[in-house]
Amino acid sequence: MDWLFLYLCFILYRLKEFLQILRVLTFLRVWNIILVYKAYLLSIFTKKTFVWAHPFSISVEPTTECNLHCPECPTGNNSITRNMGKMDLELFKSIIDQVYKRTFYLNLFLQGEPFLHPELCEFAMYARSKKMYVTISTNGHFFKPDTCEKIIHSGIQKIIVSLDGVSKESYEKYRLGGNFEKVKEGIKLLSEVKKRKHSRYPYIVIQMLVNSFNEHEIPEMKVLTKEIGANNLELKSMQIYNNSQFLPRNEKYNRYTFDFNNNLVLKNNLHNKCFRLWSTAVFTSNGDLIACCYDKNAEHCFGNINNSNFKNLWKSKHFNDYRSGILKDRKKVQICNNCLE
Repeated sequence: MDWLFLYLCFILYRLKEFLQILRVLTFLRVWNIILVYKAYLLSIFTKKTFVWAHPFSISVEPTTECNLHCPECPTGNNSITRNMGKMDLELFKSIIDQVYKRTFYLNLFLQGEPFLHPELCEFAMYARSKKMYVTISTNGHFFKPDTCEKIIHSGIQKIIVSLDGVSKESYEKYRLGGNFEKVKEGIKLLSEVKKRKHSRYPYIVIQMLVNSFNEHEIPEMKVLTKEIGANNLELKSMQIYNNSQFLPRNEKYNRYTFDFNNNLVLKNNLHNKCFRLWSTAVFTSNGDLIACCYDKNAEHCFGNINNSNFKNLWKSKHFNDYRSGILKDRKKVQICNNCLE
C-alpha cells in the first residue's frame, strides 16, 4: 500500500506539472512539438537526418562553479576540462529571445550550482516573462529568507533539490562539503515562505541519488519528504564514472553491470537513436551549443551563440552530421555510454 500511495502521489504531481505546462502552450509551440516528433520519427525510419523545428526544451548553464565536491561529478572532482565561468545576463536574454516563440521548457541548470549566480532569479524572471516553464536543480545550500522571497517572486515553477539520505552520515558520503541539516532546513524554509505567500510555485521536488550508502533509507526518505514540506520525491540512479563503491545492491536503482574485463557498462542496450538531439538544446555558460547534458566537457560543440544565430547552429551541417552518426552507430559516441536515453 505504501508503494501504491507513492505511485498515486507521483501521478498526481505529474498531472499538476502537465496542467501547468498546458498554460504556457501556444499554437506555434504545439505545432513545433508536432514537427519535432515527425522529423525525429522520419529520421529513425530512413536513417537520414531531418530537422524541421526548434527544440521544445532548452537547458542553459548559469555557472560552472559549485560549493560541493561530489566524487562522481566532473565539476566536484575537478576533472572538467572546458572553460569555467558565469553566464552574462544579456547573453541569456539573447538565447531566450531567439527560442521562446517555439521553445517553452527551460532547465536553468547543467554543471555547477545555479544559486551561485547572483542574477539567477533575474534569469528566471526573464524566461517567465516569455511564458516559459522554468525548472532549477540545486544542492539546496542557499535557501536563505531573502533568496526564498526572490524565488517565489520570480515565478520559478519547479525546484529539484538533491538530498541523498536522511542522516548526516549517509548524505555526506557523496555530497562532500555539504551540510545535511542546512539543506533540510532550507527546504523547510522555502516551503514555509511559499505557504505564507499563498503561492503554488515552486513545486519542490527532493531528488535522491540512490546509492549503496542510502538505499536502505528510502522508506524514511518518503516520510522526511512530507515532514519538510516538499511536494514530491524522485528516486534516481547514479551516473558512475570511477567509483563502484556507490553502486546500490538493489538492481532497480543500478544502471550498470560488469563486463568480462570488470569494467562498468550499462545494463540496457544502446539503440541508434536519441530524442534529445531533436527536442532539447543545451548551452554552456559561455554560449556554446553542445550535444546534451552528458557532454560534460563540451567535446561535441556545434558553435557559439555569440557568433551565430540559434537557427543556424541548431540546423548546421556539423550538428546534423552528429545526429546522423547517432542514427548509424551510437556506441561509437563515448558520452552515450553512460546514458539511459
